[in-house]
Amino acid sequence: MVKVGDFTQALHALAELVALDREELARSLDARLLDAVENGMAQKFEYTVELCWKALKEALREREGLDAASPKKAVKAWYLTGHLTEDDYLALLAAIDDRNRLSHVYSEHQLRDILARLPNHVAALQRTLASLQAAD
Repeated sequence: MVKVGDFTQALHALAELVALDREELARSLDARLLDAVENGMAQKFEYTVELCWKALKEALREREGLDAASPKKAVKAWYLTGHLTEDDYLALLAAIDDRNRLSHVYSEHQLRDILARLPNHVAALQRTLASLQAAD
């Protein structure tokens, strides 16, 4: 599946960005460069979540004969077909909510809150990728 491959690549790149020590970067980078890294992290997160739900949508259509028209419907269907735990289902919904919030972030505080949750989101996305690969 093309979308699973794209999701895999995006998730790997996001995980590398999230693993960076931003406090260490803040000591060595100009504030503008650190801002660019953090904004890149946010954008990569948005893109990765988008690829995740589209990969789920494709897998649901091919394997289950289901059509999920939205991110939350795709995640719910993947959960209901037994591919996710309830915890991962809820974690993915939280990631989708944060992805949606990024479109409306107007304060540095809101952005920082979302960036702080990225390690948990990456872990949930990684478990979701594993569930996609196991379903093959």
